[in-house]
This record gives sequence, C-alpha cells and structure tokens, in this order.
Amino acid sequence: MAQYEQNIIQRLPQVDNKRWHFGFILGMNLADFTTAPNTNWVDKDGNTWYSASAGLAPEFAVGMIVDLRLVEYLNLRFTPTLGLGQRNVSYTCYTPDGVMIPEKTTTIPIQTTTIDVPFYLKYSARRYGNVRPYIIVGGGPQFNVYLNPEDPILLNPVDVQISFGIGMNIYTEYFKLCPEIKFGFGLLDQLNQTHPEIEGTAYEPYTRAVEKLTSRVLSITFNFE
Repeated sequence: MAQYEQNIIQRLPQVDNKRWHFGFILGMNLADFTTAPNTNWVDKDGNTWYSASAGLAPEFAVGMIVDLRLVEYLNLRFTPTLGLGQRNVSYTCYTPDGVMIPEKTTTIPIQTTTIDVPFYLKYSARRYGNVRPYIIVGGGPQFNVYLNPEDPILLNPVDVQISFGIGMNIYTEYFKLCPEIKFGFGLLDQLNQTHPEIEGTAYEPYTRAVEKLTSRVLSITFNFE
C-alpha cells in the first residue's frame, strides 16, 4: 500500500486539516411511511380498512454543509436540507364478513416538503491516495412545511429523525466529491388525527384507519466540499 501511495499524486493534500469547511448537497431520497393499522375502527357500514406502505417513492434533496474538524479522524457536521417529493399509502377495505371490496382499494399520495436540520458525527478512515472512506451517524428535527388541511391525510409539522450511513471522500483537483448513502428513521407519529375537514367525508377512513404513521428514508446524495 505504501508503494501504491508513492505513485499517486495527492490532490488537495491539506484540505482535511482545515478547522472549518463548507459545501453543498445534491441528491435523491427514497422514502415512505410505515403504518400501524387501527383495527378497532370501522366505517359507518361496518367495514374494516387496512393501511400499508405503497413502496418507496423518490424525493429530490438539496442542502448545505457546515463541517467542524474536531480531531484527526472525527468531524462534526451540520447539514440543513430541503426535501421535495411524495409518499404513498395504500388502503384495502373488507366487509364485516371479511370479503375485500375492490372498488374501495386505493392508494393515497401524500405531498411532502420537508426541512431537515440534523447534526452528524463523521468518522473517517485513513486517506489512501485520493480516496478516504467514512461512516456517519446523527439526527435532528425535521419540519413538514407543506400542510394542506384539505388533503386526505394531514401530517404533523415536526418529526425527529435518526440516520446512519457510509460515504467516500474523492479528492479532485478543486474540491472533494463525496457520494454518500444514509438510512433514516422517524421517531414520532406523523399522522395528525385532529383533522376536522375530513369528518363525515369519503376521506375519513384514510385517517381513522391508521393508528400510527412513521417515516423512513434511504438517502443517496453527492456532497461537494
């Protein structure tokens, strides 16, 4: 490995020694909600509704990076990020006799506009040539800024996310390109059960049939630092 490094011209050799540095984030999230059905609730006809995730849906993410070097291999990062996308929840309806009603089976889209303000600890391995792998763990509050009370499902305004992942510093001539993969999980119930606009409407089962709605996300981002 030493011989290999001797044959490599290191780009940006002092960049990791800076006390502070900044950057920006471009990426995509694959996100959905995990649901806990409320099997104690039935509609006015006695039908039971079951909710489930309709699968991961893509979201666009853009943000900024503020990085503080703590010691040689450890950094503290603040990465406020804006996410734009849509998540989907599917519903299946059954009669009191347990017969599925196909015409009431549907998928409800939930528009999401979120602002994440997390802090992370980034632990980097030793640099080899012009690459340096790292792991990252942290979390923080997430704010839902798109809240339309006329939507079938209304979200709560605040969540708390925890995340962990891996990445790679790739040193170019002018900046570090850092592809990164993170897994994130929401800790708070996102379903707003106080939703008076849906009372007595066809939208009511989409809220009442869910006991709890929590967020999860797979983030694939490219950091430019």
